[in-house]
Amino acid sequence: MIAKELYERYIGLTLLHDLENEEGTLLLKKGTVLSESVLKRLNIPVERLVYTLTRSSTKHEQVHLMEGAAEEIKTIFQNFQKDKNTLTQIESTVLPTVEHLAREEKLSILLVGMHDKDDYTYRHNIGVAIVASMLARWLKYSEEEIELITLGGLLHDIGKLHVSDYVLTKPGALTNEEYKAIQMHTTFGYDILKKDSTYPEAICLMALEHHERENGTGYPHQKHADQIHPFSKIIAIADVFHAMTSDRVYRKGHALYTVLKQIKDDAFGKLEPTFVSIFIQKFMELSIGNYAELNNGAIVKIMFIFPYDPINPLVRLSDELIELSKSDLYITRLIAE
Repeated sequence: MIAKELYERYIGLTLLHDLENEEGTLLLKKGTVLSESVLKRLNIPVERLVYTLTRSSTKHEQVHLMEGAAEEIKTIFQNFQKDKNTLTQIESTVLPTVEHLAREEKLSILLVGMHDKDDYTYRHNIGVAIVASMLARWLKYSEEEIELITLGGLLHDIGKLHVSDYVLTKPGALTNEEYKAIQMHTTFGYDILKKDSTYPEAICLMALEHHERENGTGYPHQKHADQIHPFSKIIAIADVFHAMTSDRVYRKGHALYTVLKQIKDDAFGKLEPTFVSIFIQKFMELSIGNYAELNNGAIVKIMFIFPYDPINPLVRLSDELIELSKSDLYITRLIAE
């Protein structure tokens, strides 16, 4: 039977495929709307259920699934302090939901939850995993590699369990000692995952290296480009994107244009340039047909993305077409339908 805290996440969703058990026996037919009573009597792994939910979900359902995943990973991380074996539950409970959301490749999914500072630490793990999973697919990694990268995103900040909540949520500037304490989360994370022999080295390295930078200015070991695992480079981009666009206890999220421009600038020295180029191009392609708010408050529709300058698209304001690269206007936020 699926645990209550998990099935509540899927109530009201519709099966896109027939649902069978491991023996191939039909349990539910395609088109079935999942109710509480139906979910209560199912005795299948949650990942098998999620596989049947690959239809395009509504924004409300996306919020519901993401909030449920964030609550689940919060519970697992908190229980991990008492029972180290609980960490493996992430693969059977949270990972399938995140993979399902990432496969949809919808702009709304990338933006869901970014503007809610509550439980940021746990929402951040979900957000980074989704962004990293999408980027890995855009980079044409194999399904097995995408799963590893997605799991690495979910676990990349686990070392923060060894950093005090006071430092993590401090609203003011950090002292040098506090900043050093935060930096230690990468080493803590590697050690935590390394002690669990079930995780491959690539997963451990994503926790260790996601703050390393191409030019050697990152931490904890000031590695250079050829010393950093490619998966860690993906997590680094996802981490920067989600952190900068999210509201925090001490600041509002940055304007989208500011974030993408910073990531683009960081491709010249800090972040892997090819990965950054593909991320920005594909991300902005998802925005075509959606609305955006400009720095002057105007609401426009995104009509076309220029391959040579994707962060400055062609937009429509009423009956006027505006090429943002030829004006002083830029996008502050996207409005996903």
